[in-house]
Amino acid sequence: MPLIRKVLPLLALLSISACGAASSPDGLAKALQKALDAGDFDAARSLADLDGAPAEARFAYFDTIYGCAADMQCKVKAAPLDDDFRKGLADDAKAVDATPIAAEGVIVVTETSRDGSGSGELKMPYAKTGSGYRIAVMRPGAGALAKARARSNDDILKELFAAGIYDPATGARRTDWATAATALPADGGEPGRAFVASTKAMAAAVDAKDPDAAMRAGGRWSQIVFSDKSYDGKPIAKEQRQKKLVAQSQRMLRDVKVTGGYRLGDDAALVFEARNGSGWVERGAVLLTKSGDEWDVSGKQTVAYTQ
Repeated sequence: MPLIRKVLPLLALLSISACGAASSPDGLAKALQKALDAGDFDAARSLADLDGAPAEARFAYFDTIYGCAADMQCKVKAAPLDDDFRKGLADDAKAVDATPIAAEGVIVVTETSRDGSGSGELKMPYAKTGSGYRIAVMRPGAGALAKARARSNDDILKELFAAGIYDPATGARRTDWATAATALPADGGEPGRAFVASTKAMAAAVDAKDPDAAMRAGGRWSQIVFSDKSYDGKPIAKEQRQKKLVAQSQRMLRDVKVTGGYRLGDDAALVFEARNGSGWVERGAVLLTKSGDEWDVSGKQTVAYTQ
């Protein structure tokens, strides 16, 4: 299947600092090329305005670093900012109540799979600060953050129930969870305790840079994502798996506290509060499904915002 990478105008400017900036756009492209070739997260981090950025933006950036080091051949260049990309920046800024910016150009990362099966392109805006250039990253504005803070967990759970939860027995979405499911205690009961234990184990694996522990921590998803073997049974180097752990950790939950929920058969909807890999508050509802003795996360609906 061909690899398709969408242009990500989400990486847009709100605030940047001069630390790690390059002296020219071409210099920025060359420095990023070197970081991608080496899979050097520290070097790549210094070239982008990531401090306090949203988790998904951080993940998108770090996942590119991982992919270029592990699976892809990547070429980096600086390019002019075209009208479509400029409009995308403005549209994204409007969607998150941010101030639109006039980026000076884009850094283009062209990716080609090592087996030649697909290719794609990622564009990231850069901006000048002082005498240097850095990749710029958008942050939601005050209005968007206020709206996120104002949404209660109960409201999020009600929206989840109203939208319907997939029922594998019928292949349809059940919208009667609020009345058909059994309320769980404040800690979420069995599924709640399992969810907290899993997130604690994953956080410990991230801190220890231990992909083997990560593979055991989070159910079937973790077993696949952090596996020590590829789909064809070939071993995957520990260093490569550690890089994937760094990328994925940007959006993982920490310090999870379950405050209630509902259970219907082998499915549970929990209400929780936590923080994510960017350090932002993340809370809302998470869906879990029991398979054998394990509870696996099957979906979530959350809000995230700075403290």
